Amino acid sequence: MKTIKKYKLNLFYLLLFILLHTLYKIPGYLVFAYYLDNPLILPFTDFLYTNSALAFPILLTLVAVIVIIISYYLGFFKNTFEGWSTIRVFKLLVILFVLLLLIYFTNVLMIRLGFSSSNHVGRSQNYLITMPKVMQYYIIGIVAPIIEEILWRVFLFKAVRNKNLALFISWPLFAFAHTGLSLEIIPYLLLSFIVTWTYYCNENVIESIFIHASYNLLSPLSAQFLNSFFHFIV
Repeated sequence: MKTIKKYKLNLFYLLLFILLHTLYKIPGYLVFAYYLDNPLILPFTDFLYTNSALAFPILLTLVAVIVIIISYYLGFFKNTFEGWSTIRVFKLLVILFVLLLLIYFTNVLMIRLGFSSSNHVGRSQNYLITMPKVMQYYIIGIVAPIIEEILWRVFLFKAVRNKNLALFISWPLFAFAHTGLSLEIIPYLLLSFIVTWTYYCNENVIESIFIHASYNLLSPLSAQFLNSFFHFIV
């Protein structure tokens, strides 16, 4: 009985995770319906698609506001801004640097073995390349990391009461949600493990948001720099 109670789920947080994650996916389905295999075409689909450069960021921002408000109300941000120091920020920068190197060399190895292309964008984000650069950076560097880290780290860790079990659930499922069952999941498993482990250590979502957002923004530039430095990819 003790073992069962130890791994018992908190259904309230699990339900919130499912509902908010579904809400997070809705803007993509509405704005980029024509990219789907079986699109649901609504009367306003054409309007959203033709104005996707504004419609998608606005809808995602509304979702982010809802997620943040609910999280604040539930007390998830308590003490998250306390105890910061230069050493703590430096540690996060070191983690980020190691993450960029690990994923770069993983992508290089996969390309050389013929298992992957140089495109490191997940399946769920392919439509972002149709948007202006500013909006791309806003989404992948601010909105998406905030929503995803709060959902996949905070809510999921609250839902799975055992911290160790939550680590091993959040880590692979987050990667799978981005790539599905494909070899592209390998670099995402590295990213997911690092951000999940970062949250696991201190249970401070600001830290995992920082790592996630910084990686999304810096990975293309770091890949170009490392390509030039190591001359691995022509």
